[in-house]
Formats: sequence, C-alpha cells, structure tokens
Amino acid sequence: MGGLSHYLESDGLATTQISLIREHSEVMKPPRALWVPFILGRPLGQPNDAAFQRRVLHGALGLLEQAVEDVPILVDHPEEADGGAELDGQSCPVNYAPLQHDGSLGNRLADEIASLASWYDLSVERTGRTAFGGAGLAIEDIAAMLVAIIDGVLPDASGGVGVGDVLRLAGEDLKAWVTEAASAQPGDMSAYALKAWFWEQTVAGEALLAVHEAGKSSDDTSWPGYATILIPAELR
Repeated sequence: MGGLSHYLESDGLATTQISLIREHSEVMKPPRALWVPFILGRPLGQPNDAAFQRRVLHGALGLLEQAVEDVPILVDHPEEADGGAELDGQSCPVNYAPLQHDGSLGNRLADEIASLASWYDLSVERTGRTAFGGAGLAIEDIAAMLVAIIDGVLPDASGGVGVGDVLRLAGEDLKAWVTEAASAQPGDMSAYALKAWFWEQTVAGEALLAVHEAGKSSDDTSWPGYATILIPAELR
C-alpha cells in the first residue's frame, strides 16, 4: 500500500494508511501513515470495540490534514489494544509426559509437536481449514529443518527462492500449526494471549527466536529480512 500511495499522490490524490509493521513504513515512506501497535490481521485493534476502532480510523483520516510540504509523516497511535484477561480457563496446551532424551532443542520441539498433534487434527476437523502448508513440508520435517539451520546447515534454496523465503514459509507454517492446535484446547484464548503464549512458553517460539539469532551471523543476505514478518519487533 505504501508504494501505491506514492503513485496516487503523484496524480494529485491525497492518501493515508494504517501501518502494522513500522519497519516497512519507514522504508517505503508513504506520504501519511498511522502505525498501530496491534497484532497482524487486526489493524483496528480489538474486535467488537466500535469506539476504539473509530478512534483508530479518526487518527488515520486526521493525517489527511497534513499539507503536502509536511509529508511523509509516520505517526504512532497512542493506544494499545486491550487484550483483556482472556487466559482464564485455558488449559495448558502442552500438557504431557515427555520422552526421555538429552533435552536438546530438537528433541524438545519434537516432543511438543507430538503432544499437540491430536489438538491440531481436532482444530482442522472443527474449522475445515488451516493456514499450515505453505512450505509444502510435514510439520516434523519443518521442525528438523529449523533445528538444522540453528546448527548452521542451511536449507536447499533452489529455483530462485532465497534461504529467507524458505525460512519464512517454514516459520509461518510452524506458528500456524502450533497456534491452531492450541486454539482447539478448552477455554477462550484471545489472539493477544495466544501470541504471548507462543513466544513466551512454547519450544516452537524458542526455536524461531534461535533461528533469528543464527541469521544475524549468516553470510546469506536473504535471511535477515524475514524477521520483520516472523518475529515480533519487541523480541528482535
């Protein structure tokens, strides 16, 4: 949208937008953008809160008052979306007796996946859909690939697809699989609580953060850019 706004502005049409990824707006420099500190997929904040959503819209539309000579402008929305105490009643998504092993990341991740497999299947059965599958690999193969990457073994990036793209698809698949499995558990876990649980309590989140850290010292230039999509800004 940032690129499109430049095109429209060149034809005399003033534009404004809501930005969910601040780094992208800083690079694209759209004429007017309101950055919101909300999770991806919720540009207006908490669902069913019309007053809050209206304030976000007013903030974005208010930027149209900026004169042409004062743009580009990137403004931070002053409010956080209220995630609420929605973890009440949520049973532990990872509740099992792990196999005996050396405690390595690879084995712990394999344990976590095994413990969530039936919940993932239940989620797909209930909803009839899944966001998993972009990488074209089984979840066990994705886990093994990510652990290998942490150990310095990069995946095969053939056909003009960079290592960063392979990692992005694998990482998105891992997040989708684990969070969909958790959503099938009893209780009412909000999107904000689910995000916090994934990054603070799961081995899957630990693995993605470790992949990100490994990428900082990689010679592959396609790798670091994927972090703006996979890893929350506060954890990079």
